[in-house]
Amino acid sequence: MVNELHKDQLDRCWNSCWQRARRPVEGVIISEEQASVLAEQSIRNLSIDYVDFPGEAEFTAKALLETVSATLQSVAAQRRVSSDHQLHHDPADKRYERNLDLDRLQRHDSERGFHDKEWNKLPPVLKPLALATLNRKGIKGPDAEDVFVETLAELVREREGSGRSPILDPTVFEEIIPLHIRIVSFRAIDWFRRRGSLKNQPNSGSSYEELTENPDRAIQFEDHSADPQAHTFANIYKQCEEALSKDEWELIFILYVNQTATIQDLIADDEFCTRMGMKPGISGSTRRRILADLVEQALEKIRENMKF
Repeated sequence: MVNELHKDQLDRCWNSCWQRARRPVEGVIISEEQASVLAEQSIRNLSIDYVDFPGEAEFTAKALLETVSATLQSVAAQRRVSSDHQLHHDPADKRYERNLDLDRLQRHDSERGFHDKEWNKLPPVLKPLALATLNRKGIKGPDAEDVFVETLAELVREREGSGRSPILDPTVFEEIIPLHIRIVSFRAIDWFRRRGSLKNQPNSGSSYEELTENPDRAIQFEDHSADPQAHTFANIYKQCEEALSKDEWELIFILYVNQTATIQDLIADDEFCTRMGMKPGISGSTRRRILADLVEQALEKIRENMKF
C-alpha cells in the first residue's frame, strides 16, 4: 500500500498521529519518543487492512482513532505494571489533584457490584467540576447536590442495550472526567424537563434514558464542551463516515483538515475537478460554483449526522 505516490500523504498522516499520540485525551501526555513509536505502529497496523490506498481522509481518520486507542492502552498498561497512576499524567492539568486507581474503580462483583473502597475517593474529585457545570446551567444549591448524587449512580447503572456500565468505558482515569460531565449535562436536561422548563421546546427528550440510550437522539444533547476531543476530525469521521462519499470526505479533508489547498487551487487542478465529476472545458466560475455546492452539501450532511 505504501508507495512514493502517497508518501506526502502518509507523512502528513504520521504527523497528525504523532500529535494525537502525544496527547490522546486531555490530561495525558507521553514522551516524543513513545509517540513516534505508537504513531508508526498504528499506521502500520491499519495499513495491513488495505490492499489499495483508500484516500487520505479515510486513512487518516482511522489512523487517528487507532493511535488514540493504542496510546491509551499503552498508558493503562504502564500504570498497571508500575502501580503509578500518575504516570503520563499532564502536570499542567490542574482540574483535580491526583488520578485514582481505575482498575479498582472498574472492579465489579456479581453480588456486591462496584464496592471497592477507591469509590470513596471519587466524589471529591468529580464534585467541584460537576457543580461548576451545573452552576453554569442555572442549577445551584441543594438542587445541584441532588443532581450530582444522581450522576454518581448513573456511572454504574447498566445500559439496557449492552448491559455495560459507563464506568467500564474509560481506559485511563482521565477519561472519567469528560464522561461524568456528559452525564451531568444529560441529568441537567432531565432536571429542567421535570420542572416543565423545556416543555414544547425542541430537543427535550422524555427522560434521561431516552436522551442517552436512543441512538437516533442521544448525541444532540451531549455537551461537547465537556470533551475537547468531541469535534476532532477522527470523531467526526467516525460518526459521519457513511453519510459522505469518498470524494466529499476528500474535499472536506483538503480544505478544512490538512488545509493543503484553497478553493482557487482546486479550481485550477484539472485532474481534481474531473475526479469531482466536472466536464472538461467548463469555466472557472462554474467550477467554483460546483465546488462550493459540493462543500456545502458535505457540511450539511455532517451537521445533520452530528446533530449540533
